[in-house]
Amino acid sequence: MVFETIPMTVMGPWHKFYKFSSLKKVMYLRYHLLSCIILAIVLFPFFNYYSLLVFILGFFIDFDHYLYDIITTRRLSLSVSYRMHMNKEREIKDQLHIFHTVEFIVAFLLLTIISNNIYLIIISTGLVLHLILDYIYEIYLIMIKKEKLKQTRASFFILWMLRH
Repeated sequence: MVFETIPMTVMGPWHKFYKFSSLKKVMYLRYHLLSCIILAIVLFPFFNYYSLLVFILGFFIDFDHYLYDIITTRRLSLSVSYRMHMNKEREIKDQLHIFHTVEFIVAFLLLTIISNNIYLIIISTGLVLHLILDYIYEIYLIMIKKEKLKQTRASFFILWMLRH
């Protein structure tokens, strides 16, 4: 009996399905989710189930993308909003993602420091983790892939208000 060998790729046999499916786009969220899971596991021995607070601003902070779309398009469809943001060919400049603005970040971190509240400290840890991952991704796109960003967001709420 002769056995034919099937060439195996690193990606496995599901690669063609993954490559052409919408699943690939969903995977962008995986980094925020995975990092929050890891951080929650690391914090769990110290804070028990309160470590799950990391998800509030570590993962769910991106809810502001959806809020912006509701305001600008008047559509409530989460799936349409997600597809719009994942379409990297679509040019969207100066988006207001309120939870990603310097004013929100500074105000929330100051509140955390002043209050010295353990719950806010855990939530802030998720916020910092999320922002670090966002900046790493932007640096990767600009410096390594040499791409020009087609979708940008406002850094400052006040300056965005003055422009609009």
